[in-house]
Order: sequence, then C-alpha cells, then structure tokens
Amino acid sequence: MAPIALFVYNRPDHTRLTLQCLAAADGAAMSDLYIFADGPRVPDDSDAAGKVRELCRAATGFASVTLVERDRNYGLAANILGGVSDVLDRHGRAIVIEDDVNVAPFFLKYMNAALEFYRGRGVFSIGGYTPDVAIPADYPYSTFVMHRNCSWGWATWKSEWDKVDWQAPTFDSFIRNSSLRRRFNEPGDDMTPFLLRWKTGAREMWDIVFSYAAFCAGEPHVYPRKSLVRNVGNDGSGTHVAPTTKYDAPLAANVSLNNFCPGVAPNRDIVREFHRFYSTSVFRRVLNALMRWRYIIFGR
Repeated sequence: MAPIALFVYNRPDHTRLTLQCLAAADGAAMSDLYIFADGPRVPDDSDAAGKVRELCRAATGFASVTLVERDRNYGLAANILGGVSDVLDRHGRAIVIEDDVNVAPFFLKYMNAALEFYRGRGVFSIGGYTPDVAIPADYPYSTFVMHRNCSWGWATWKSEWDKVDWQAPTFDSFIRNSSLRRRFNEPGDDMTPFLLRWKTGAREMWDIVFSYAAFCAGEPHVYPRKSLVRNVGNDGSGTHVAPTTKYDAPLAANVSLNNFCPGVAPNRDIVREFHRFYSTSVFRRVLNALMRWRYIIFGR
C-alpha cells in the first residue's frame, strides 16, 4: 500500500473527522501514515494547533504513524512541498490528504490500484475528487483524464513530482501566448488567473504550479467517474476558500478497478463539462484580463 501524507494545522474538528475517515478506509491498517503538523503562525493559533497535535499523537488504525511536528510555521505550501518530497524520497509514491478532506471507504483501494495501473503511462497524478458534472452515458470507463489537477485527496510518483520546477521559469512567455493560455484554460478559464495570482504573490497556491508543470509536460491527471472524497473545508475555515456548496458531490460507494481508461487523451465532452463547471463570470473574466495586461505591461 502506498504511504499516506496528511497535512494538518489548527482545525481539530476537521482533523478528527479526517483521521476517522482515513482509518475506516479499506486498506488503512496496511498503510503507513505520515502526518506533518505545521507550527502556529500567530500566538492565537497555538491552542488549536496543540489540540491537533494531540489528536495526531493518538491516531490509530494504520500500519504505522509518523508525526512530524514543525518547530515553526512553514505555511501551507512549504509544509506540503517539503512533506510530499520527504515521503516520495522514502517510498517513490504517496497519497496526499489535507486536514479538511474526508475520504470514502473505497478511497485507498482505488488510489493504490490507480497508482499501479498508471505508473509509467504518461500520467502526472491520480485524483480522488470529481465535481458533480455530467459524464456521457456511453462513456465506458470508471476513470477519465483531464489537464487539471485537484489537491483534494490525490497521489503521485516521485518520477512525476521531480518534473516540477516550482519557479515556473516559462511563465512570462506563457502569459503572453494566447494559444497556450487557451489550451491551459480548456478545463476552466480560472486556470491562468490562478497561475497569475501565484506569480504575483499568492505563493500558497502551490497546486496551480503543479498543474502548470503537468501541462508543460503534456501529461494529464486521472479522475474517478464519481468522487471518492468530500472537502469539508469549504465552510470558510480553509486557506483562500470562501464558504460555498458548489463543490459538493455525491460519494461513490466504489470504483471498478478493472475498467480504468487506458489512454491519456481527455474526453472532449467531459472537458466541456469541466470548463462549464469551473469557468467564471463575465465580470470576473474582465478583471482577470485587466490583471493579465497589468502584469504584461508593468510586471506586477
């Protein structure tokens, strides 16, 4: 079983539920769990962060539990990038969870099967979340691929992780190339604005750089036909997430492990559904265009 890397901070109620769901998943007892607990950013966070660490020290139901208690505040991005790198260096693959992600009982079985099936097949990562979008009735597979990742319960291999340049050195040429931007935005026109926000200071948005690296490598991400995770952090308690129910999706009881899609070309009908689901309002698109032109002209 692939090891699990869990990232926690200062939300004890969320962390408790995440640990309970993980421990109840099929295969948890054979899975090594690594927990990376970030240090408090401000003194007011110390009490909640301490309660989270107490919960993690008492975690059971796994083959082993390793708790890494950060001695200072790393921040979301640095904690995740450092922790994922550590686990991948040890094991070559990892399943990654944050403290507001609740997984279905079949989640670990699906993740491990997909990690094995897609290894070396030109796939960048395996996802566990799928938005509530329409899948064509005649689509024959239990998974599909998309040139967009989601960090709500995912997995990857060291070979893919090592392809990411976290400085995104080709960004300046990309932002000036309308053809590349159009391709990048196929699964949602929020993609380029997210990347631009990262470039201009929102450095906690590490996952858009991961998605951009996969785009540059020409490698997609795998999704289950129906979601196997629920993000409960959309209550406003998470980082850069306002309260919303938009991303609620029914959980699948299981996923066929013998019917994974064999190719790496996205289904165009599902791409259009993703674009519709993730795309922004006309007003937001105008603001995003102004932000892009400001960067091109002024570099900020």
